[in-house]
Amino acid sequence: MRSLCPGAAILALLILAYPSFASPVSRYVDSFYPSKPTGELRLNYYYDRTGKWVKFSDWIPYRKQRIQPRFFEDFYQIYGLPPAYNTGEVKESIYYLAAALGTQFRHPSRALCTIRTEEEYHKYRNLMYMQTNLLIMRMFLRLGSLYDKRHLYFHDLDVADDLSVSFRIAKAYYEQAKPFWELARKHATVASQYRFDLDLPGIESERYRIMTGETNFDRIIERHIADVDAKIQATDTFLAREGGSPRPVKAAMQKDIESMYDSEFTPDPLGPPVLQPHWNDKDPEP
Repeated sequence: MRSLCPGAAILALLILAYPSFASPVSRYVDSFYPSKPTGELRLNYYYDRTGKWVKFSDWIPYRKQRIQPRFFEDFYQIYGLPPAYNTGEVKESIYYLAAALGTQFRHPSRALCTIRTEEEYHKYRNLMYMQTNLLIMRMFLRLGSLYDKRHLYFHDLDVADDLSVSFRIAKAYYEQAKPFWELARKHATVASQYRFDLDLPGIESERYRIMTGETNFDRIIERHIADVDAKIQATDTFLAREGGSPRPVKAAMQKDIESMYDSEFTPDPLGPPVLQPHWNDKDPEP
């Protein structure tokens, strides 16, 4: 057996007597957790002193900042529509805007613009009421447009039963937009009594257009209602000529669809395929 040199023998004795001297990476993490860390260090993970690797987000919990609206400005700032919106998103915006009308304002020091006097605060509240009612009015017009058609062509009357219902829904939404326009014009009139402008340039410009008559939704809403009334009359005339609503053609289609689920209908198309009995027939010999 090869003998060790004096230096190597001393080093071997040190390794046996002090194991941590030879392997500093495997030192005990804590006297209460006598486990040794293994594996490579990964920056997005945290060692939990039990010999396992856990995700950083699981070891160190975090709290999401959830919005808890309480004041008028809170609900107003939640409101928003994506570029492509549907009926549910429009109704959600109406909900937040209507909730804003039923809550109190923040303290003047936390308003959406600088407030210095009581007159400025009074005008500020009227401007915000005007803007909110104006937005709700536009939301109802958008809802009506989702159930309306810009043009009614002759081939659209193939679905006259559905169009008749859709046009009536659109008219109901157009009618609901009227009172909010009246409230917006009322608050714009009150805010215009003050001869100073607040640091809300977009809302102040809207107030100016309302007072000068440049923005007049009376004419716009009445035109929408008149157009949808004409479409309702066209569809009703067509349905009366075709035998009423639902039309016999649509009733026959509905009956045909319902018959698909009776006991005499063909087997379920999703069932396993069945080969025809002649699938293995061979050509007759010549």
